[in-house]
Amino acid sequence: MAYTAAVLFVVGLAWLLFQIRSVIVILILGIILAAAIEPLVQRLRRIGLSRGQSILAVYLALFLSFGGLSYLVIPPLVQQAIDLNNDIPNILDNLEEQARASDSDFIQTTGVRFINRAERAYEDYTSEPPVEESTAIRFVTTVVGGLFTVFSVLIVAFYWMTEKAIIKRLVLGLVSLDKRDEAHAIWDEIEDKLGGWTRGQAILCLSIGFASGVAYYFLGLQFWLALAIFAGVTELIPFIGPFLGGAAAFIIALTDSWEKAVAVVVIVFLIQQLEGAVLVPRVMKNAVGLSPLAVVLAVIIGGALMGALGAVLAIPVAAAVQVLVAHLIAQRIDDVDVVNPGFASAGAGAVTAEEEPAHFTDEQNTRPRRFRFRSRGEA
Repeated sequence: MAYTAAVLFVVGLAWLLFQIRSVIVILILGIILAAAIEPLVQRLRRIGLSRGQSILAVYLALFLSFGGLSYLVIPPLVQQAIDLNNDIPNILDNLEEQARASDSDFIQTTGVRFINRAERAYEDYTSEPPVEESTAIRFVTTVVGGLFTVFSVLIVAFYWMTEKAIIKRLVLGLVSLDKRDEAHAIWDEIEDKLGGWTRGQAILCLSIGFASGVAYYFLGLQFWLALAIFAGVTELIPFIGPFLGGAAAFIIALTDSWEKAVAVVVIVFLIQQLEGAVLVPRVMKNAVGLSPLAVVLAVIIGGALMGALGAVLAIPVAAAVQVLVAHLIAQRIDDVDVVNPGFASAGAGAVTAEEEPAHFTDEQNTRPRRFRFRSRGEA
């Protein structure tokens, strides 16, 4: 009965967490934001401000920066979006003409078929009334829900930072005294990785967006601002993000000329090489430290559970899990060394006859003992 009750409790807890997954996402976003701005808060506290005042000062700086950037970007961005929407039929017609004039049979058949489907989808979309009552209500609801989410994240981050010492003390109080220092180190390491990933990702998005905007502007590409912002935003999406941003610019350039399209491909390639060789090593600096396989698995699982947002949040969550697993493995190794102290202190010398066999068993420990062979040179 006890085992059955335990299983039912775990199942019920999993069901509850699934039902409140939106709240958990807001909590995770708030913790990530708090970890990202924690260094700024600490610097302001050194000049005499309280923790609450420091957090509000950082929030004010973020609002002013975002507001100023929006004031400069939104008007031309809206105009470019309107022009792009009006120019979509011409873009599709131009692409269809180039596909029919191509020497490739694949482009003449498959490419033209794909463009025709895009034209029919656009015509079906524009043939309906642009704004119905239900559409307007859904749009307003989405906007209000987005603003509510943003303010909820800010509030969660604020109270997390102001009450983090109390929360940390309560959580660490559940750990035994001999493991409390290690639990404290795990907490700090997870917080450092989350904050480093968030700050590094923000810098990468701004850098890629700015570099793309400058390159597209001097190239004379239409809708250069919208394409640059799209490239910066898609940088958040692991693996396929850079391809999405580059593909949009390539399609727009292709409606002008093949030369400009090739130039866009070269620009995107150079920007990605610059990011991989210079920006990522300097900006991220072991902020996450996940292996490529772990990143792929985390993104696939996060995308399957929560879509694009899950794919983005999967990396910091996987980094936190990796820290826990690494400490558990290190603890396991330390436990083996404690059980077999003679083997842990064998040093770097060659294996000698005094060492015990690999599967020695005594009365105190019925498990087979393990030890590490260490040799000098090529022995």
